[in-house]
Amino acid sequence: MKKMIHVLIALILMSSIFPIVFADESGNTSNTVKIDIETQRQVEIMNNEMGAQIRLLQLEKAIIKNINIGEEIISYLNDTDVDSTTLQVILVEFGLLKEEIQSVVPTASNAIDMFVDLKHDAVNLTTEFRIVLQGLLHDSMLNQLQQQTRNMTCNQTQYLSGLIENKIRQYNRNQFQHIYQILGENGSTSILSYQNGSMTKNQVKQHITLRFNQTEKNVQFNLMSSLKQQKIRQRIQSQVQIQNASEGFQQRQENRWRNRLQKIEDSLDNPLYQQLMNRIQHKLNNIDDSGGPGPGGDGNENNNGGNSVNGEDENDKPGYGDNGGSNMPGGES
Repeated sequence: MKKMIHVLIALILMSSIFPIVFADESGNTSNTVKIDIETQRQVEIMNNEMGAQIRLLQLEKAIIKNINIGEEIISYLNDTDVDSTTLQVILVEFGLLKEEIQSVVPTASNAIDMFVDLKHDAVNLTTEFRIVLQGLLHDSMLNQLQQQTRNMTCNQTQYLSGLIENKIRQYNRNQFQHIYQILGENGSTSILSYQNGSMTKNQVKQHITLRFNQTEKNVQFNLMSSLKQQKIRQRIQSQVQIQNASEGFQQRQENRWRNRLQKIEDSLDNPLYQQLMNRIQHKLNNIDDSGGPGPGGDGNENNNGGNSVNGEDENDKPGYGDNGGSNMPGGES
């Protein structure tokens, strides 16, 4: 019983000492959009340049994985009598989306807006792809595709996984350095061990908790006060940015669609691009007619409960979860 009590006390202390945001290593009818809680939480680290880089890279990785899975599915369908044209058109638009996320500058003033917007588009495209596919195949074929694409990877996503993991460690290292400085300690040994992978994030947290318990009460108070103030400032700042991103969403969405039309103007001799032009124009017409965002979702990134574009997988989670596009065929979360 005493051991259990000590464990609980340690856990409570750790949660009190670490209100700061770390990067987890484990992946409408008006001019507004409802931004879900998960996306709001993701944005919290984007006021930091390294945090913005992490989020944008994770979204890029998820988009690339979905494109790869989509291409594999279409290759599978080409050996059947199923017409995959609509799916191919969606993948063409996914390719434009990939270019857009790759062009976002993490330090730009609109980086958070772009992350919210492009994640929204990616989720809607993923949902639409899945719905179309489910209408083309029976359950046994969907299950077969689910298994076939579950663990798909490529050189691009492997490279991004390594890059994301490295940036997560840099981000967390900076957070640890800040805490050690408030404690009046160097902490270089633990930080170096974490950086080279010989210590986990939780092990460093435990070491800091131990040192925290050994410090004087005034030092403990200063540490907790500083971290809580930082967390509050971070939360307020992210909420303001989320509100700004929400209020201008519809106009930015319309601008994205018009920019995509311009990008494909020189490729209209390709039937897929011609169909994509018609598809985007239809969305724009719906905005003009109804004042809403058009088809493809209500603006809530969680509108299907099983979307696969949250920007990470089990190897590079910095605070939010997703299946990296591997569940596109079956619609499981």
